[in-house]
Amino acid sequence: MLRTFLAEDEIVVRENIKKMVPWEQYGFELVGEASDGEMALPLIKKLKPDLLITDIKMPFMDGLTLCKVVKKEFPDIKIVILSGYDDFNYAKEAIGIGVEDYLLKPITKNAFLERLCEIRSRYEHEKSQREYYEQFHREMQEYEQNSSRDFFEGLISGNMDMGEMYERADKLGLDIVAEAYNILIFTLESENAAAGQSETYSEWEVRAWEKIESLFADHSYAMLFRNNVFSYGVLVKEQKDNPGKNTRDCVESIREILSDAPAGQPWFIAAGEPVERLSNMKHSYNTAAQTYARRYLYDGHILYYRDLKEEELAKDDGRYLKKVDINAMDPAIIQKFLGSGLKEETGNFVRDYFHAIGKEPMSSMVFRSYVILNVRFSVLSFLNRMGYCASALEESDTEDALEQGGASMEAAMAYAEKMLQKAIEIRDENSGNKNRDILENSIEYIKTHYMDENMSLNAVAQVANISANHFSALFSQNIGQTFIEYLTGIRMEHAKELLRCTGKRASEIALEVGYKDSHYFSYLFKKTQGMTPSDYRKAKEEG
Repeated sequence: MLRTFLAEDEIVVRENIKKMVPWEQYGFELVGEASDGEMALPLIKKLKPDLLITDIKMPFMDGLTLCKVVKKEFPDIKIVILSGYDDFNYAKEAIGIGVEDYLLKPITKNAFLERLCEIRSRYEHEKSQREYYEQFHREMQEYEQNSSRDFFEGLISGNMDMGEMYERADKLGLDIVAEAYNILIFTLESENAAAGQSETYSEWEVRAWEKIESLFADHSYAMLFRNNVFSYGVLVKEQKDNPGKNTRDCVESIREILSDAPAGQPWFIAAGEPVERLSNMKHSYNTAAQTYARRYLYDGHILYYRDLKEEELAKDDGRYLKKVDINAMDPAIIQKFLGSGLKEETGNFVRDYFHAIGKEPMSSMVFRSYVILNVRFSVLSFLNRMGYCASALEESDTEDALEQGGASMEAAMAYAEKMLQKAIEIRDENSGNKNRDILENSIEYIKTHYMDENMSLNAVAQVANISANHFSALFSQNIGQTFIEYLTGIRMEHAKELLRCTGKRASEIALEVGYKDSHYFSYLFKKTQGMTPSDYRKAKEEG
């Protein structure tokens, strides 16, 4: 339905237009009306129609002025001007504004319907093209994802020299020159995702990721990378004269997208500590990762490393109540970590967990033994839900293990870390079996539907009834390619077969393997095969 707004000061004319058109029958929905431009403008901003039909002469704000303002804010809106003025200057100005049609009153029903149908046809064609090229852009971003992630991992590991950093960034088309830098890590994955329990397709998540990808497409100071299976990293370029501003702005932009999450949908953003040198990015990433690991013990959605440091300094200064934090002892905290935490996060989590309980009570050997017993029971409860028993956790005698673990703070933390890491290994092995079935079914679906031009990661995730982001992570982690790389590979193999064995044109082959745009097909073919389709066919003929 084309959402339509009508602005006309003559009530008789307005009512006639409303009655003249069987709106829904012709694919239109009349969402609002107004008697002049001044009244229409706030309603148009609120309703965001696809089509505006307006009289050219109205009191307070005329049609041309209204069109100028609306077109500036909503450049894709279609506009039809109705006018009783047979003056070329009006038409000329309307064309300059970008008005779709300029109709002289009185207009007959048939002529009006004919023009509206033409407009609807143009609108649908443009919308289809726009959606296709948006999909093309997203696919190209995903196609380059592995290379970008490798670069990001190299950057934060500190293993690349400066020459290699800039050379690899240049190949990826990334401008990494700045006065200072920072790292953000964020996620919107369910707390049970890693345990293989988050397998529900979510339309909200799809929309959220589309907005996030759109946000970072050609962003001036922030670059998006996949961090690990369930989180993303953002490299933020900062300025020395206003440190932290770009980080705060970037956090706020992500927050605006994620804040309308449905009830029960977790999300978290962690900001690291800025550094002045690109060669020091490892420090910024480590502080972001440390802050990100605190999400299991933090009630909010956004946490900055500076706040983490201030909190720890306050506790070290003794400005806190010297008693047990009962909330930190909640077994649900450990269960939440076991649901989606990564093995490499365990050290940070254990440190924060013990720190949150309280420094003074943890100095007691009896209390330490109680804490590690609580950790053990929480782990066993988690594993029990997956069908595992205590013997899967450890072979040593429980009493001896607890006694040794309670001997000191360091021993208690080491015991807790060992328990949690073992549980995560068991969890990952268990979820791997479930994921294997999902991936096998998904690959079979891809192989039988690759020629569908609407084939996308979201479509396959929906068939598998698993969140799109979760599916993307599982696919690339287990297959060694992104979804788009895998799909493109299948399409290219079939395209090569058609080029070798048939005389079909490249445009025909493009359609047959799932690309309605032959230019896009040729671009991908050359990128993946090192030559154009015609060069490939010629080489095979000569060979």
